[in-house]
Amino acid sequence: MKSKDIGNYENILRAIGQGLEALEVKAFDLDVSDNHFIVSGEAKKPKSEVAPQPDLKKSFFSLILHGTKNTAGQASGSKPFHFTGLRFTPSDVELLERKGEALQGKMESSPPDPHSLSQALRTLGAYLDLYDYQLRKISWRDGNMTIWRLNKQGVESKDIWSPRTLYDQWVHQYKQRSPMPDIKRTGND
Repeated sequence: MKSKDIGNYENILRAIGQGLEALEVKAFDLDVSDNHFIVSGEAKKPKSEVAPQPDLKKSFFSLILHGTKNTAGQASGSKPFHFTGLRFTPSDVELLERKGEALQGKMESSPPDPHSLSQALRTLGAYLDLYDYQLRKISWRDGNMTIWRLNKQGVESKDIWSPRTLYDQWVHQYKQRSPMPDIKRTGND
């Protein structure tokens, strides 16, 4: 039932999560439409205002790709900004995947953060792939992820994953994809 053009959700959702992490997203809704992922939500205000440009989509996507970092001078009580209609096309996802792979190569020695948005979305994507579900929508608020999905028979259902459920599922999947390192003997046997 899943469109062949979408590919696997595990990598796609991880890449989108990395893009949303760059914006320091606090809450979002993601809808799937014709192999595009459309996101609306609330993010922390960027450290500097982006000058208005004719192509708003390009400037906003540029903000995701280049990311924003908090500085000590940024007010902790700054108001969040709301965004709607951020569209991730297959080529946008591919670009985010390449950027994520480059960053992963630099940080190979440290394990991934199971509480990060990208890892939560990766976990959700692996679940969707495992059961061959088709994603309809995701809503993320206060760490809880609500997922609307279609099964192979076309029946829609909704799952609500708490932060604890996401973490437990992440640990289970991480153990399956990472071989355990060999234990080296250090003392007398």
